[in-house]
Amino acid sequence: MKKYGFWTTLSRQWKLIGEGKCYRLYLLYFFYALFNGCIPVIGIYFSKFIIDVIQQNASEQKLIFTVLVLVGACILCYVVSALTRAFIQPIILHLRTKEFFKVCGIYQKIDYEYIENAQFQDELESGFEALDGDGRGFQHTYDNLQHIFSALVSIVLFCIIISVFSPWIALLCLISTLVTSIINQKVAKYIKIRQRDTAHASRQKAYFNATCSDFAYGKDIRIFVLKDSLMQKYEQKSLNLISIIKSIENRRFGYAFFGLLALILQNGLSYYFIIKAYFDQTLTIAEVSLYLSAIVAFSTVLRTLADRITSVVSDVKLTSIYFETTDSQHFFRTAGGIDKFSSNTLLEIVFENVSFKYPQTDKFILKDFNLTIKAGEKLAIVGTNGAGKTTIVKLICGLFHPTSGKILINGVDAERFDKNQYYQMFSAVFQDFDVYACSIIENIIGNDTSLEARNKAIDCLNRVGLEEKITSLPLKYDTSLLKVVDPEGVDLSGGQKQKIAIARALYKNGNVVILDEPTSALDALAEADIYQSFDDLVENKTAIYISHRLSSTKFCDKIAFLDQDGLQEYGNHQELMALKKGYYHMFQVQGQYYQEEGVQNES
Repeated sequence: MKKYGFWTTLSRQWKLIGEGKCYRLYLLYFFYALFNGCIPVIGIYFSKFIIDVIQQNASEQKLIFTVLVLVGACILCYVVSALTRAFIQPIILHLRTKEFFKVCGIYQKIDYEYIENAQFQDELESGFEALDGDGRGFQHTYDNLQHIFSALVSIVLFCIIISVFSPWIALLCLISTLVTSIINQKVAKYIKIRQRDTAHASRQKAYFNATCSDFAYGKDIRIFVLKDSLMQKYEQKSLNLISIIKSIENRRFGYAFFGLLALILQNGLSYYFIIKAYFDQTLTIAEVSLYLSAIVAFSTVLRTLADRITSVVSDVKLTSIYFETTDSQHFFRTAGGIDKFSSNTLLEIVFENVSFKYPQTDKFILKDFNLTIKAGEKLAIVGTNGAGKTTIVKLICGLFHPTSGKILINGVDAERFDKNQYYQMFSAVFQDFDVYACSIIENIIGNDTSLEARNKAIDCLNRVGLEEKITSLPLKYDTSLLKVVDPEGVDLSGGQKQKIAIARALYKNGNVVILDEPTSALDALAEADIYQSFDDLVENKTAIYISHRLSSTKFCDKIAFLDQDGLQEYGNHQELMALKKGYYHMFQVQGQYYQEEGVQNES
């Protein structure tokens, strides 16, 4: 993994301005630094010029003219700096938004098996923390840079002014600021050390916060009286996060004490030399006012610069982790370049001694698993909970990759296919499917706006039994789902959402159709109707069905029965019933409907 230091990270961010074709940002930074940097310098001359005018017994007109010139200069600098800042902020936000698009692309390319890994989620959250807000990380670096450039202009001007009286005072202010900066670096380093702890605690707190405030959990929380338990866990995770933040702030407070001592020493010595010079009659009262104001303003600017530099260091450290994460190939599998088989090709799927375990774990979900699904065959995979049924589906779809062994598609190793090409061969409806906050028709066809795609999608929706429901809606097939985006959106029942997901799979028309318990929200009769219709819908395709209820097994060519020890039984319904083993016993407890079906098969 490429490591990013402070300067390499900052350099990359600076280059992103050009890569994003935001060249005007360079010019805007220059004007902001020049005009905003002059504001505190102009401010220190007010008292000096006014005292000079009074001591010289000058006319009222000269006093007014002097004040107007200074006020006019300040107004000009304020207006120009405010305008440039107003132009700068949208450009910086644009650069950050482009990184969000990049992150979305990364999420879609990361090997799916990592997404279900808690350690990976912590690592990813820590990596993408730089984009979390405009007050830290990626965007804040750009914001800090404009203030740093402005402060540098002020510092140069103040150094020139103060050095006229004593270069040593200017040097003393710089040394004091350096001490403060070093102290702030210590704090930033400690924050970096605790960053992983902070990310982990923050993610846990966010989960319980979302759960406690999500209406989707409202029924269960009330019915099962889960409020106290959830709130207790929420409070515990919140206290864990607070404890980490408290530790960081205590360290910050301890270091700040030494910064305060440096400031007192700097101001005490500076004031002594200036007042002594006045009594030695080497400075006028107006010059004393000027230099005292200059030192106060200079100290303020220097500490602002020190704070900004410390903030930049902290921001850049966050951003360096972000760049390291986005550049890392650790979470990406090198895919082959073979194209998919044509849509009318029947696929045979063969597991050859496949073992699988999640990354960074030792427990195997599958061990030396072998299975052949013949081309055009309809296979039901049934078995006990935790037997690995869904894992098999994810392996077939290419979401998981074998830890060892091979999966062959018509004799070709699945790893040799281009990933996106490989996905196109499978139409799958998973257990944890969802609908999207867009129209019903868009949930099926995505961005394809052609009339042919629309008509095909409507046919698929009608075939899964949604025609009556959809045509009763005001906008019919163009009705928005969910109320997240459209307040007039419709929230369908669980069974209707599952039918939407099934219609989506039908529309895709992959070589292999997979149903991974997609009908769990339907009653047994509705499920039987869906599966029966699917027997016709998936004609001339390889089809795989997973269900706890065994209605899907009636029309399947083969049934694979699994338990925690792997594949235990394989054959058709009659063959497995005759064995009177695991499948037989599972079928017998499926209720009266299935019991009657079992008796008929035994007779």
